[in-house]
Amino acid sequence: MGLAQTVCETILGRREDALRATGGGYARSNPIPSDLSECTRAMVLSITHWQDRPPFEPFVKARLNRGKLIEDAILRELAELGISVRQDRKPFEIKDDAGRRVLRGRLDGFIQWEGRREVPLECKSVDPNVFRSLKTLADFERYWYTRRWPLQLQCYLYAENLDEGILLLDDCLGHWRLLPVPIDFEVLEPIIKRCEETVAHVAAQTLPDFHPNAAVCRRCWCFNRVCIPPVENQGLTALDDPEFLTKLERREALAPLRSEYEALDDEIKERVRGKDGLVVGEFLIQGKETVTQRKAQEAKTIIGWRTSITKLEAP
Repeated sequence: MGLAQTVCETILGRREDALRATGGGYARSNPIPSDLSECTRAMVLSITHWQDRPPFEPFVKARLNRGKLIEDAILRELAELGISVRQDRKPFEIKDDAGRRVLRGRLDGFIQWEGRREVPLECKSVDPNVFRSLKTLADFERYWYTRRWPLQLQCYLYAENLDEGILLLDDCLGHWRLLPVPIDFEVLEPIIKRCEETVAHVAAQTLPDFHPNAAVCRRCWCFNRVCIPPVENQGLTALDDPEFLTKLERREALAPLRSEYEALDDEIKERVRGKDGLVVGEFLIQGKETVTQRKAQEAKTIIGWRTSITKLEAP
C-alpha cells in the first residue's frame, strides 16, 4: 500500500469515528420540532424512549453537519447583502390551557426590516433534486421529511402571535429559494392538538393507538424497536436517512424513462443493423459485426446478493 493510500484511509477512518462520537438524543418532557409527526404514538415514544433511538449513520451525520455550515453561510451572505438578521436563538414555547409546555424549539433568525419590523426566518439546505421540486408550500407534502419544515415555522408564528415568516432553501450548490409562510390555523390546529395529546400521554405513562397506515409505520424509527404494530414484514427495520430516500424517490421517478429508453434503443439498433454508417440530422450512427468466442468453463458456485426495491403504498 502506497503512502497516499494510507493517508486517505486514515483520514476517512478518523472522520467516521468522529462522526459516530457526536450527536445523540436527550431527555425531555415535551415534543421538539424534529418530533413533529403524523403519528402521535411516535411522538410519545420519541420522549419516553429517546435513548432507544438509533444514532445517525456517519454519512447522515456528515450531511447534517454540512447543513449547519450552509445555514451559517446563508446568514453571513444575507449580512453582506445589507439584510440585518438577528440570531439570538431564543427558544419559543407553546403551552396548553393548563399551562403545560407542549412544544419547544428554536428559530434560525429574524430579518430586521427597515428598522421597524422583524420577520422570522428558517433556513434549510436540501438535496438539489428535491430543491427543484419544492417551489410552493404545497410541494413540501411530497416528502415525509420536508412536511415538518413549514410546520416548524408555523408553530413559531403561533407562539409569538405573528402573521408570517420566511422559509429559505439552499440546494447545497448556492442556489436559493425564498418562500413566504403565512400563518395557517387549519394546518396548526391538528399538530398542536397532537402535541397536547403527546404531553398528556407522557404524563399519564400511556400510549395512543397505532397509526392506521402501515406505510407510516414502516418508515418510522420506532418500528420493530420500541413499537411493534400489527403489520406484515415485522422483520424490517426503518432507516432514517432523508438523503438516501431522495435517491430512491429519484430512482422511482426515472424508472418509466429507463423503460422508454430501452425500448427506443432496441428499436433503433434493430433498424440500423447491418448498416456501416448513417447520418441522421446531427446524429452519427456507426456499426460493425462482432464475433465472440467463449471457452467452456468448469461449473462453479457463485455467491452474490440480489436486491429488490419496491415502493410502499402512499400514506
